[in-house]
Parts: sequence; structure tokens; C-alpha cells
Amino acid sequence: MRASSVLVSLLVAGCGAPATGPGPSMDPQRLELNDVSFLLPLPAPNRLDSLLGLSVGGDLGPLLPRPLYERLPLLVEGQDEAALFDELRVVSVRVDPCFPGSAPPNPPSCVRQVRLVAQPVVVDQGVVTTRDATVHLFYSLEPARFDGVLRRLFELDELAGTLTNGPLDVHPVLRRQGLDGPYGARLRTLVLEACGPATLSRVAVMSVDAQGAAWQFTAFDVRAGELVDDVIPRLPMLKVQAFQEFGSDSFRNGALVPAAFGDPLDLLLSEREMRLLDRRSLDRALTSALRIEHPERSSPKTVDCASCHVASRARRNAEAFHRVDTAGHVDRFQAAGFDLSRVDEAKDDPRALRAFGYFGRASAFSQRTINESAQVALALEPFRPRP
Repeated sequence: MRASSVLVSLLVAGCGAPATGPGPSMDPQRLELNDVSFLLPLPAPNRLDSLLGLSVGGDLGPLLPRPLYERLPLLVEGQDEAALFDELRVVSVRVDPCFPGSAPPNPPSCVRQVRLVAQPVVVDQGVVTTRDATVHLFYSLEPARFDGVLRRLFELDELAGTLTNGPLDVHPVLRRQGLDGPYGARLRTLVLEACGPATLSRVAVMSVDAQGAAWQFTAFDVRAGELVDDVIPRLPMLKVQAFQEFGSDSFRNGALVPAAFGDPLDLLLSEREMRLLDRRSLDRALTSALRIEHPERSSPKTVDCASCHVASRARRNAEAFHRVDTAGHVDRFQAAGFDLSRVDEAKDDPRALRAFGYFGRASAFSQRTINESAQVALALEPFRPRP
């Protein structure tokens, strides 16, 4: 099993595994969604350190050096910057053999990564919950180190057996054993062996205002230990994008600030706008959302941050309101043998922008995260060590 072989295969496919892959495997140990994407359960109030803080590290050093954190935007308006750093905990882990390393018009390239999502985790009135902000950390790995990640990944899969089958969710083995059980210990080892300042290549931030009604998205490349502002895809003159939502579960009143020119997705973000849509305009807006969710139709290099975070809930809300079923739509992602249901607890709350984490105490993730997880599982399974 060589990570370089994985890379060659993925490049042949075009920076990603095929959307359609082998049917349901007779091998009970086939990689499933929860074998490549790990949403960690929230711990008990006295066990917060069971979730990795960003000052924790292994041989590679801390997951995020404090000096780099101090150059990021303030995560939560009105909160103390230093206190927020101490609150940040890793709530999810993803393995990605082919994160896009170049943007159009350049040919696509694959970057092997482990990706961590950290949120401020706090105890409020005796209950563990999260603040609505995120630091997304990208660690790019050379072939030898990614080999080690794959080895750990398949060890975890063997340890889990069939418990990880089914839709993406709070990780079933970690929920059963606890974060400090044998599975959690091995996952922690995988993270600490791969992630540190030497491999950190990118940091993306979602910050929130004091009212929890406006969010800002920014991203930075890490070059020679320094943060370099990155531009927002489809908004090449901007380095910050926002989303605001002043509605409720029953009446959306949201807006991208700004929206990508020519993209009708924003028509699904306002109930007032959506009620006036004719069928053709509705189809165009739903198609936009489905393409954003489809990892072969778009990528983090071709879709702006905020659109990616709001597409799933906007689409589901529009489908329910207009009684439209997009199950057979040509732009709907399919992957044979996987349950691609979105079963998160946040459901379609328009304020839940989380792609793979928590909205308060509720699990919250996007359809794109689910679809990407199926794509990664298909791509990595052929490299399982065989007796």
C-alpha cells in the first residue's frame, strides 16, 4: 500500500474518485463514511480534555501555534481572544487523499491531507455545548507520512468492525466506547502523528457576531510559518465573505454578502424570494445547490465558502416548501452502496452553517461532507492491506 499509488490513481480520475463505484461489498470491512470522517461526541463536563486542544501536539508540535492563532480574526464577537483559544477543541477529523491543490484554469492537482475542525467547547449551566464559530485546519502530507495515516485508518476500521456502517453521524464507536477508549486513543495517535506546524498548510475561519445572526468566512494559506490571506473563490477581489440570517426555522430571511455573480442559489435563502419563484427559476436554484454538494461538479477552489455552508439546508427547505423531489436529478451525487442520508440533529435550521461539527449541542453537517466522505472511502478501499 503506497500513498503515491493512491495519488496516481486519483489524478487519472481527475482529482477525485468516481462518483459511482463498486456496489455493496461482501467484505464486512469495506470502508464506510464513518471510517474516513470522524465526528467526535461531546464529552462529560469534567472530561473536556478528552477532546484535543490546539495547544496539544506530538512530535510535530502543537496543532496550531498560538502566535498563528493570534493573527486570525476574532472568532466570537464580544469574547476574549485568549480565552477562546483555550476553549478550542477538535470536534471532527477527516482524511482526504485529494484536496484540490490548484485552481482553474490550472490543471487539478491532489494534495494528501488530514483535516481538523475545532470549535470553542464550553460548559454552560452544567452542560457541554459549543460556540458557533470554527477553525478549520488543513495538514498536507508527503507520501511516507500519508502511508502512516492510511495504516492507522485501516487499523481503526478493523477495530470498528461493522459498527461504522450506515449514514455519517456522531461516530458510533466513539459514542459507545467514549473518547478515551481504545478506538479514541488510536484516532488521537493518527492525528498527532500527522498534524503539527510542519504539515499545517491552510487555516479557514468562520466567525460569528454577538447575536448569532451574521457569520464571516476567511481563509489563509500557511507559508514559511506565516499566514497569507487567500481570496474567496468566485469573488476574486475579496478576502472576506459574510452570511446573515434574521429568519427562523419556519421563515428564512438570509443573504450572502456578497453572493457570487450569476448564481441563483441566493434565491433559496429568503422565504420571500422563494415564494415568488417560477418552476424554471426554482430548478436553476436547486441545480446550483446540488452542484455545490457534488464533489465532482465543484471544489473548494471553485465555490465560495458561504455558499458551500448554506446550500444543503437551503435546498432541503425549498424542496419541502415547493414539494419537489430531486432524488433523480442529474446533478445529485450518487455512490452505490452508501447511505447518503443527512441525519444530523440540527436538521434544517437556517442558522446551522456547520459543515461537520456542532450547532450548540446538536450535530450539524452538510450534504457535501457526506458526499465527499463516500468519495474518499471509495478511493482508499482498494489500498487496504491484504493478507
